[in-house]
Amino acid sequence: MDKNKKEYYLYKSVQDDNILPLTSKCNLSCIFCSHQQNPAEVEVISFGDLSLDKINDLLEYINPNHPIVIGESATKIIEGEPLLHPDFQEILNRIREKYKDTEIKITTNADLLDQKLVEFLSNLDNINLNISVNYLDPKLRKRVMGKYCTQNIEKILKKLVKADMEYNFSMVALPHLLGYKTIKDEITKMTKYNPLTIRVFMPGYTKLSSEKLKFNPDEVYNKLSHLIDVINKKQKVPVTIEPPLIKDLKSKVKGVIKNTPAEKAGIKYLDIIKEINGKKAVTRVNTFNQIKKLKDPELLIKRENKLFKMQIKKSENERSGLVMDYDITIDRIEELKRVIRNNPNRKILFLTSELGYSLIKYVINNYLEQKSENIIIKKIDNTYLKGSIASAGLLTNNDIENFLANNSNLEFDLLILPSIMYDVFNNDLLGNSYKKIKNKHVFDVEII
Repeated sequence: MDKNKKEYYLYKSVQDDNILPLTSKCNLSCIFCSHQQNPAEVEVISFGDLSLDKINDLLEYINPNHPIVIGESATKIIEGEPLLHPDFQEILNRIREKYKDTEIKITTNADLLDQKLVEFLSNLDNINLNISVNYLDPKLRKRVMGKYCTQNIEKILKKLVKADMEYNFSMVALPHLLGYKTIKDEITKMTKYNPLTIRVFMPGYTKLSSEKLKFNPDEVYNKLSHLIDVINKKQKVPVTIEPPLIKDLKSKVKGVIKNTPAEKAGIKYLDIIKEINGKKAVTRVNTFNQIKKLKDPELLIKRENKLFKMQIKKSENERSGLVMDYDITIDRIEELKRVIRNNPNRKILFLTSELGYSLIKYVINNYLEQKSENIIIKKIDNTYLKGSIASAGLLTNNDIENFLANNSNLEFDLLILPSIMYDVFNNDLLGNSYKKIKNKHVFDVEII
C-alpha cells in the first residue's frame, strides 16, 4: 500500500470509528498475536510512533459525541501498546484540552503502568482502561505474553483499585494449552478486582500457526461458553465470550454491571427485554442504544417463563449498566430490505461467514418475513487463512472464488457479500477489490 493510501486509511480510521492510533510498536510477544500467524501477503499498515503534529491534525476529525478509542485493533492498522509512545501523556493532555468531557478508552497490556501514570490517568477524568490481563499468575502471564512481560500485574491492579478508576479486563483463553480449570480460576481471581466487565476471547489460529496452538474450535467454544455461563451464575462481574455465537434477535442480557441503574432496577443475567416504553425491542444493538438514550425507560422483561415490568431510573444518555452481545443494527436490516425490495424478480445469493450464517438466515427468513425461493443463504469456509478463522472480517476473495468453484450448480443473478470483508478502498485482506469478482462473472455483486 503506497504512502497516500496509508495516510487516507489513517484519517478514515479516526473519522469513521473515532479510533486514534498512536503507535504500531509493542513491548510484548504474546503467543496468540495474529501478526505472528498471518501470511506475508496479508495487507497491514505499520507506522511506528505517530508524531505530535500528525496526532494534532487527526484530532480535528474526532467526533466528541462518541468515545475516543486508543489501542484497540479493529482495522488493517497495527495497533501496538499505546503507553509505549514517548509523548503518551502529552497526547492525552491535548485530547482532554480539546475534548473536555469525551470518554477516552485505552486498551493496554498494563505492563508499563506505574504509580505515577495511574495518578496521571485518574486526574484526567472519564478514562476507561481496557486491560489485557490475560492471566494474573506471573508464570502463566509470562508464558503467554512473552519473556519481556515482567511486571506483577496484581500490584498494578491494586493501584487502579486505590485510584478508583473505571476499567475492563480481557483474556485470550487458551484452555487447550492450560486447561479449563486454569481459565476458570484465573477469571474468578480477576473478579476480585471489580472490573466493570471481563471479555474472554476465543483463541484463533491460521495455517501458519504452530501445532501447539491448534485445537478443535467447536469443542473449545462450547466448553468455554458453558464455563462462562457457570461463572456468570455465581458472581456479579459480567463475563462475556467473544465473538458471540448469535442465532436470533432476542434482546438477551449477558450481564449487569454492579452499582448501575440496571442493577438497581433488578435486571439479571439472561433476562430478555421484550419491550421498551411499550414498543417491541428490535435487535440487541437497538435495545442497548435505546435504553441508554432514554430517561427512566420502562421495560417488559421475560425471565424464564414469567413476564413483568421494570423501570430503569436514569438520565438521558446515561449508561444503564446492561451488557449485551452485538448482533445487527437497524440500518443493516434496512439494507437487506432494500436489496430484496429492489430485486423482486432476481435470484439472490447471500454469502456469510460461519459466525454470521445463523443470524443472517434468521433475519431474512423471520424478521423480514421473506420466504422466497429466489433467496439463497450459504456460509463460506475460510480456505485461505484456514484454521479456526470463522469471522467475515478475515475472509478474502480467494474464499469466495473457492466457494463459487465448488458450487457451480447454484443459479443466481445477484451475489451479496459482507461489507466487513473489505476496507475503505473496497479491498480485502490481500488488497483485492470485490469488483474483481464482479468483473470476472456474469452476475452482479453488492456488499452489505
